[in-house]
Amino acid sequence: MPKSVLLVLIFLIFGLPLRGLSQHMPGVAMGNYAGTNALYHNPAFVADSRYSVYVNLVGTQFYTANNHVKYEAPFSFLSLITNTVSDKYRNERGMLLFPRTYLGEKLNGNHKYLNAGGDTRLPSIMFNLFKGKIGVGISSRARYILNATEITEPLARLLSKTTQLKELQGPIFNNQSGQLHLNGLGEIALTVGETVFDNETDFLKVGVTVKRLIGLYNAHAIIDNSSYDIQPDEFYENKRQYINVNDINVRYGITRDEGFQNIKLSPAWLLGNAAPGQGWGFDLGAVYEYRPDIQKYTYTEKGVRKRDASKNKYLYRVAVSLTDIGRVHFRNPAYVLQQETHTTNKEFRYDNFQKLEGSEGIFNAINTSLDGGAPLAPNYKSVLPTAFQASVDYHVKPNVYVSGMWVQNLIPQGAFGMKAESFLSVTPRYEHKWYEFSVPVSLMNRYRSPAIGLVGRAGPLWIGTDHLTGLLNIGNPKAFNLYFGISGGIFRRPPESANKCWPPEDSWLRRIFSKR
Repeated sequence: MPKSVLLVLIFLIFGLPLRGLSQHMPGVAMGNYAGTNALYHNPAFVADSRYSVYVNLVGTQFYTANNHVKYEAPFSFLSLITNTVSDKYRNERGMLLFPRTYLGEKLNGNHKYLNAGGDTRLPSIMFNLFKGKIGVGISSRARYILNATEITEPLARLLSKTTQLKELQGPIFNNQSGQLHLNGLGEIALTVGETVFDNETDFLKVGVTVKRLIGLYNAHAIIDNSSYDIQPDEFYENKRQYINVNDINVRYGITRDEGFQNIKLSPAWLLGNAAPGQGWGFDLGAVYEYRPDIQKYTYTEKGVRKRDASKNKYLYRVAVSLTDIGRVHFRNPAYVLQQETHTTNKEFRYDNFQKLEGSEGIFNAINTSLDGGAPLAPNYKSVLPTAFQASVDYHVKPNVYVSGMWVQNLIPQGAFGMKAESFLSVTPRYEHKWYEFSVPVSLMNRYRSPAIGLVGRAGPLWIGTDHLTGLLNIGNPKAFNLYFGISGGIFRRPPESANKCWPPEDSWLRRIFSKR
């Protein structure tokens, strides 16, 4: 398990738990008061917004999805992340006990994958110009994305169960392979959108986002056609095991921890080559709205017919976009380490991986254990998780909408870099400018895991999950997500007086006039 150990160590070193982000957040992104959160789905939403100005203070999301491990702990994800697990599952010092038996397995001989990650949406702003015809957004966020793909089942079992599983001890596992890519990115983005067509009934706007990407961290391992077996370690009286590498073909690399620790927010650092990696990314999008009752939303002011900027005007809305086009180039020799090894008859022993200092300590321990190969040039490119996104939003009646969202990953599973999570959802929602709630019904995890969620917004606070049963540990879930944040804005103005715009159908004033 040449890389098996490499993968195991990277997993353990970075302490990545089985928790994560729904990358798409349909309960938040689809609403007309989503603000900057909608721009990650489609940049065209920046134009003709219901806000004059919108500010995101902070938001975050976590997700995980895989086709191998099932969460079977006697406590829920919710209690785990809120640190409310009962004392009976802790030791005498109060530390949580989490034996590997809490992770069930799906064994079918197929290749395994794991997608996990999260993003923190940092201070961002968007605003309208020229009465909403043009919108501008400036956003910032930090992302971490873990993709483990095309992993042979024995290697996946070693990752989840470690060498202590009796079934894995003894047999030789041949033809083992897999890939791991872990990326940490910083991002500063400029979004511009414009109304390009408006003939009353038909309305079209387009948008583009340009992203400056900062590669803060990268770790990768690509294993091919390797074999290993697990044997008892006599030095520990057979209470521990070691991995006997019969044959290994592996390419692996990291960026030193200093690359993340030396973050600077100066223009020279953000736009130059001082970080471990850098690059550019793009989102492109268009939104069409069908507005058969546009006259309901117009009024006369000083003899000029105008639109009510505070109201949504469509019966249905269709949006399409391409997101995360681009890549990050890791090439700073001060931080980037990469190695390729083809060797036989090596061992990964417990003692070699104790008291390691940071990522470089792991890298050096692996090199020492393999005792072969040669350094590669500190130069590689990690593709972004490019995806096609489409959505439809239907206005059922005042304040009530139903939306559908489809996200399809466009990056091959064998590509070097990041992959999006393919996803399909239908989300009914009740929407008001001061509050909102929705119930996403989704197929997550590459369309494998059905889920139902619950999302709410009250004033500036929004919180939700697309997988409520996963959060509450119903049905031994293989996917999970959670998101929350604080944001708000200044709404666009309605007509200055009621007599400039005929009251809407649900107005008390209209009901009085209709009785006369």
